[in-house]
Amino acid sequence: MLNEAWKRRLIHIAHSGNGRDYNLKTKMEYPKTVLGQKIHQSKTMSYSFPWLYKIRGTVLQNEILAPYTSIQIGGPADVLIFPEDIHDLQTILKHKGSQPLFILGEGTNLLIGDQGIRGVVISLKNCFKEIKRPLFFRKKDGNRRAVIKAGAGVKMSYLTKNAARYSLTGIEHLVGIPGSLGGAIVMNAGAEGIETGQVLRNLTQITLDGEVQTLKREQLSFEYRKTIFPDGGGIIIEAEFELEEGKRIEIQNLMDRHLSRRSKTQPLTVPNSGSVFKNPEGDTAGRLIESIGLKGLSVGDAGVSIKHANFIINKGAATAQDVNCLIENIQSEVKKKTGIDLQTEIVYAGK
Repeated sequence: MLNEAWKRRLIHIAHSGNGRDYNLKTKMEYPKTVLGQKIHQSKTMSYSFPWLYKIRGTVLQNEILAPYTSIQIGGPADVLIFPEDIHDLQTILKHKGSQPLFILGEGTNLLIGDQGIRGVVISLKNCFKEIKRPLFFRKKDGNRRAVIKAGAGVKMSYLTKNAARYSLTGIEHLVGIPGSLGGAIVMNAGAEGIETGQVLRNLTQITLDGEVQTLKREQLSFEYRKTIFPDGGGIIIEAEFELEEGKRIEIQNLMDRHLSRRSKTQPLTVPNSGSVFKNPEGDTAGRLIESIGLKGLSVGDAGVSIKHANFIINKGAATAQDVNCLIENIQSEVKKKTGIDLQTEIVYAGK
């Protein structure tokens, strides 16, 4: 019997051929079912990508996006680009024209539709990974603080551990966030009452016009799991955080306790989307869902985790349609039995 990795690989090969082909033509009849998963045709013929040869990074055509998401769900991207640097981003923005653009980080808290994403998908997984040495300074009250600058592609777990090496406190509660720095800023990700926006000093982004722009914290607005950018935002490439100097052993112990608690209470060993629903005021979504007996509820291969009711897991071959249906069922039951409207935290993309 084939394991899941080989199944996904065969599905990928069936859909995208060798994964790179600038003529952007499909190679088989659609829709087609491979290993139980229905593959839909990517509507690439409605777009023109003659400028792809200018990209120095990796370019993949008709690439299945499921392997790039934490829940392992998602249809094909017309074009998936792993830029090499800022120049690649500027090239994409200059030439994309009216083609839709989607930025993909670590693929957490994300549900991509079964028919994929039209236009251009940019993944920053392979670039903007540098963390610079902290710059220390002393406040008027005598306390030492430091500024850390990191690329948007850096994983939050790595950034928090790097800060701990220098005895810097302020982001240790974020060690369990599985996403990248860029995604954490966009989502104003948080844990244990600490949010990314609280320690952000500034960020640098490429605007949709291709210009490099620095925004200070005061120019942004932070809401629960959402950051609001002026003028529509852009593509974040790096950010600075201001942190306090603390005691290294205390910081490390707190991080260890947080990671241990997370491993015991969250389904980290199976594909999942992260927290699906926002916590209502004065309560938690997980407690509400569990209180009405919905742990283990399934639609197809999408199920409510028995470890944490605010997580939906992929038990093998779940589709975005399965997850959407499950989310709607949960919202309906919670509303019916508690009167509370659960709002989703998960980001939807594609069809």
